Amino acid sequence: MFCTTCGQRLRDGAHFCDHCGAQLEQPGAITYTEPEQSAHNHRGFSAPHSDPYSDPYKDQIGQLKLQLRQLKLSLKQINTAMSNKRSQYNETAAFVPRGMLRHGYKMIEDVQLLGPQQRKQQLQQEIAQLEQELLGLQQAQAQWKRERNKL
Repeated sequence: MFCTTCGQRLRDGAHFCDHCGAQLEQPGAITYTEPEQSAHNHRGFSAPHSDPYSDPYKDQIGQLKLQLRQLKLSLKQINTAMSNKRSQYNETAAFVPRGMLRHGYKMIEDVQLLGPQQRKQQLQQEIAQLEQELLGLQQAQAQWKRERNKL
C-alpha cells in the first residue's frame, strides 16, 4: 500500500502516513500500486530516509518553519512600508487645504496603499495555511513518536 499524497510505502494497519502525516482512513488516501518515484513530493521536500527509526517529519517541519520565517519577514517589510507611507501622508496632509483637495490627497494615499494591502492579505493567508500544515505535521510527528515508543 502507498500514500496517495506523498507516494510513501505504508505499513499494514497504519492510520496516518509515516512520511507526510496524511490521514489514511479517507477514501482514496491509499493506492495499492507503487507510484512513480520522484526526488521530491508535492511541496518540494526531499524523499525520506530509508532508516525506519529516523524522524520522517523533521526535515519537512524544518522547511515549513523556514518558509514561515521568510513569509513573516516579507509581511513585516510590507507593514513597515505601509506605515512609512501613512506617516508621510500625515506629515504632509497638514499643508494641504481642507475640502476637496485634502479628500483627493487622501484618495491618492489609499490608492498607493491598495497593492501593499492586497499583498499583505495574501501573505497572511499563506502564513495561516502553512501554520495549519505545520500543526498537522507536528501532530503526525507526535503520533509517530508515540507509536515508535510503543515498539
